[in-house]
Amino acid sequence: MPIRSRWIFLFLFCYAALFLSQAKGQQLYDITYYFERDTIQIIPSQTFSNKLNISNHTDRAIELKPTAANTAALRGLIKLPGSITLKPKETKWFPLKYMADRQTIAEGTQAFTIGFESNDPLVKIQGHQSFYTQLAMEQSFLIQTEQSEYYLDQATGQTQFLVRAVNRGLVPLTVQLRFPNLSPDLEIIGETLPFTLAAGGQSLLTFTARLRKKNINMDFDVDIQAVEGGGSVLASNRIRMMTVGSVKRFFSNMNLQNQPFDNRAALRYINMGKNISVYQLQGDGKIDLNNKDKLSYRMNFDYYQDQRTFNLYDTYLDYETEKWGVKLGNIYENLDQFINGRGIKGTYKFDKQRSLSLYAIQNNYMLFTEMDNPIPGGEIVGVKYAVQTEKNQENSIAYLHSNNDYRGVRSGLFSGKRFIDLGNNNSLFLEGGTSIEQVESGNNRLAVAGGINYNNSFGNYQITSVNYYSSPYYVGLRRGLTQTDSRITMSMANDRNLSARISYMDNNPKYLAGDRNYFFNNASRIQIYELGYHTGLGKLQLELRPYFMAQHGAYQNWWGIATNPVNWKSNSLRTVADLNFFTPSHRFSLQTDYGYTYRNTSNRPIAPFHSVRINGNYTNTFFGFNTFIQINPYYLSDLLATNANSNYSIYSLGPNTQFYAFNNQLHVQLSTMYSYYGFSRSNNLSVNGNVRWQIKDNWNLTADIFYTAISGKSLFLVDPNLPPDPNPLNRYSFDNRQIRLGIEKNFGRRAGQKGHKLELTFFEDENNNGSNDVGEAKAGAVLVRIGKEVALTDEKGRVKFVDMDTGPYIVQVENSKGWVSLGPINVLMTKNQRLEIPLIKTRPLKGRIKVVENKYLKTRPQLGGIKITAVDRQGKIYSTLSSESGDYVLYLPLGNYSIAVVTEGMPFSIENQNCAIEVKVDKDCVIPDFNYRDERRKVGVKRF
Repeated sequence: MPIRSRWIFLFLFCYAALFLSQAKGQQLYDITYYFERDTIQIIPSQTFSNKLNISNHTDRAIELKPTAANTAALRGLIKLPGSITLKPKETKWFPLKYMADRQTIAEGTQAFTIGFESNDPLVKIQGHQSFYTQLAMEQSFLIQTEQSEYYLDQATGQTQFLVRAVNRGLVPLTVQLRFPNLSPDLEIIGETLPFTLAAGGQSLLTFTARLRKKNINMDFDVDIQAVEGGGSVLASNRIRMMTVGSVKRFFSNMNLQNQPFDNRAALRYINMGKNISVYQLQGDGKIDLNNKDKLSYRMNFDYYQDQRTFNLYDTYLDYETEKWGVKLGNIYENLDQFINGRGIKGTYKFDKQRSLSLYAIQNNYMLFTEMDNPIPGGEIVGVKYAVQTEKNQENSIAYLHSNNDYRGVRSGLFSGKRFIDLGNNNSLFLEGGTSIEQVESGNNRLAVAGGINYNNSFGNYQITSVNYYSSPYYVGLRRGLTQTDSRITMSMANDRNLSARISYMDNNPKYLAGDRNYFFNNASRIQIYELGYHTGLGKLQLELRPYFMAQHGAYQNWWGIATNPVNWKSNSLRTVADLNFFTPSHRFSLQTDYGYTYRNTSNRPIAPFHSVRINGNYTNTFFGFNTFIQINPYYLSDLLATNANSNYSIYSLGPNTQFYAFNNQLHVQLSTMYSYYGFSRSNNLSVNGNVRWQIKDNWNLTADIFYTAISGKSLFLVDPNLPPDPNPLNRYSFDNRQIRLGIEKNFGRRAGQKGHKLELTFFEDENNNGSNDVGEAKAGAVLVRIGKEVALTDEKGRVKFVDMDTGPYIVQVENSKGWVSLGPINVLMTKNQRLEIPLIKTRPLKGRIKVVENKYLKTRPQLGGIKITAVDRQGKIYSTLSSESGDYVLYLPLGNYSIAVVTEGMPFSIENQNCAIEVKVDKDCVIPDFNYRDERRKVGVKRF
C-alpha cells in the first residue's frame, strides 16, 4: 500500500474510533455533561467564565444536585443552583463566573470540578468533570533593584547590590534567582537557592558582583531572572555593572575599553625543522584619517633564512572615504564564486545603502614570492551593484568573467540575490544566476541556478525552508546541486518544542575537459526525513531526533577500486540524542547518533549493521576535554578511505587547558588530541600551545608550539599500469613540528570617532564663591556622567572625556553619599576645553518605616527593599531602599524636598504618604515615621 494511502487509512480509523467512543459514552449514561472550555488562562484580579452543558438522555424528568469535590467550582460569582431539573431529552447550558482572587485561586494550575447526584439510585450519571485554570505567573512576580547602574570599586574590583523580590500574585511561588549570559570576567556571589514567597510577600536579597581578574576596564550588562520550578521565567530585570576610570572615550563599545589598540605590529621567529627557519613580520590595523576617511591595512612578510627567499601574502591596503574606496593587494570575497587572489577593488558609494564595485583579480595567494610557482593563476574581472537594507541584509547583482589558463577554461557568471521582508517575522530570500563555460576547443555549456529561502514565525510555530537548484555545468560555488531542506517547529510551554524536517540533497557536478581535467564527476544524493523533540530541564537541555536517511553515491575510479565508477546505495534508520548542560562555570555537551543500516549495496560492511557517532566536549574556567568516536561508516563517501577488508572506525580524544597568572599578565593555552583511524591502522597525535606575556606600554611576548606525529599502515593500492615496487613500505611514520617566538606591539588608538577633549577638575567650594581657592580640597572618587558615559575623578579631582562630537552636553555629578554640584553644568563643545567645577557635600537624613499593628495578621511583614524618594523643587529625584528593620538614609543637598514611599503595586499602604522637609546647614532634619499598613489580608465587616 502506498505511504499516502496508509496515512489516509490511519486518519479515518482514528476518527471513526473517536466518534464511536463518544457515541458509546452517551449510551452508557443517562446524564452526561461537559465544560465548554477545559483550560482557561487567568490574570489576577480579573473575572473568568465557563459554561456547563448538561444533557438528559432518558424519557423521564430527573432532578440533580451539584457537588464540587472539594474545589471552588460552586463558589463563583455566577454558580450552579442548588437543584437542577432536566426534562426528558433536555439539554441545558449553565454559565459559571469567578473572580481570580486569593479566596478562589490557591494554585498556579487549579482544578474546578463538578459532579451530580440524584435521589433516584437507578439514574446513571457521568463521573465528575473538571476544567483547569492556569494563572499568568509572569505578571505576578516582580524583581527590582535600587539602581539601574552600579560601579565596581577600583580597589576591590567589586560592588554590592540589593534585589527585592515581590510576589504580587494569588498563590505562593517558589523561585530561584539566576544570572544568565553572565560574562566570564564577572561573578555574582550571593544566595541563589530556591526560596518561597507567600502571596503578597516580599524578600530583600543581597548580592556581590566581583571581577574575576584584576585590571579589567569594561562594562557588563547583567541579566537577572526569577525562574520557577518548571523552568519558566516569571520576571526579569537588567542592571549595568560599570568599571570606571578617570578617562572615558565617547561612543565606544562597552567591551572595547579593555581591548587592544586598533593597530598591531609583530616580529616572529619560526623554526619548522628540516632546515626551515623563517623570520616573519606582521602588521594590521586601521587609521582614522579624519571623521570620514579611514585606512585599513594588513601585512604578512616572511623571510626564509636557509633558502634566502621572500614571501609576501595576505597583504592589502584599503582606503575608504564617504563616497569611494580602493583596496589593493589580497582580496577575498564571495560572489557566488570565491574571489581569492591579488588585485584591485574599486568602490563608488551612491549613498549609505547603494554602492558599485569593480574587481580585477589574479588568483594567486602570494602577493610577491621568490619561490617556484609552476601553476599559473587564473584571472577574474567583475562588477557588483549592492543595496544594503535596513535589516543589514544585502541585495545585489554581479557579473564575473574568469579565465583559467592552467585548465584552458573560460567562464562568465551573472548572479543576484534579494531579501524581501514580508513583515510579522515573515521573510523571503531569492537568488539566481546564469553562466557559460567554454574550453579552447570551442565546446561550451550554458547553465542556470536559482534558489528561494523562506522563514516565517506565527503563534507557536516557526517554518524555515531552503531550496536551491543549479545545472551540472553551473560555474558557481554550488555546481550541479539540487537541494531542499524544510523544517517546522512548534514551541510548547516549559522550554519544549516539536519539529519535523525533510531534506533532499543531490550533488551531481560535471566539468568540461580542458587542458588538464583533474576534477572527478562524482555524484551523491542524501535524503533525510526527521522528527524532533526538545525539552529544557533547568540548565539541562535534551533533544531527540529520530530520522530516516537514504544515500546514493556514484564515484570515479579511485585507486583501482573498480574499472567503472562505483554505484552504491544505502538506507538507514537513525536517532540523534543531544544533551547540553550549561552553567556560568561549566559547559558540557554530548551528541550521539546511532543508526541501523539495513541496506548497503557496497557490502563494506555487509548489511545489516549498526553504526554510531559520538561527539562530546566539556569546558570550565581552567580545563576542557573533547572527544569524537565513530564506529562503522556514516556517509557512503567514508568507504573511499577504506579497502575491502578493513573496518571503518575513528577514536579521537584530548584535553585542553587555559589559565592566567601573575596578575593576569601571563596567559597560557594548551591542547592535545590523539586520534586512531581503524580503517588505516594509523595514529595521530597533535599538541598545540600558546603563551602570551603582557609587559609595559602594550608590548607582548608570545610563544607558540605546534607538533603533529602520524604513523600508520600503507593502505591505498598503486596504479595497476605501473610495475610493482619490489620493496613496498608496510608502515609509514612522520612528524611535523613548529616553534614560533615573537614580540608584539599595540599602538595607535582604539576604535571610535575622533573628537574634542573635555577635562574637568572638581573641588570642594567651602566658601561658596564658585572659585577654586587655595586650600580647598579636591573631590576625589566622584562619579561624573555625560549622557551614558561615566568617569571617576582621580585623587586630584580630575576626569577626562575624549572623542566628543561638537555640540551641547550636560555634566551630571552622581550623588553617591557625598558630593553634588550647585546647579546644572552645561558645556558646548566646539574645541578642547578645561573647566573647574565647584561641589558641595550632602547631608545624611535618617528615617524609619513603622508597622501599624493588625490583629488579623500573625506574621511580621517584610520591611526591607521599600523604595523612598525625595524630590526637590526642580524635580530632581533622590532615592534609597529601606533595610530589613525599616530604617533608611537619604543623602540630600541643602533645599526643600517632598519625601514619599512608593506603594504602587505593593501589598501595603502608607497612612502618611507624603511629607515636606527643609535641609539646612545648621539644623538637624528629622523625617517623620511613615506608618506601614499591611494589606496582604483585608477584613470587611457587614452589619445586617
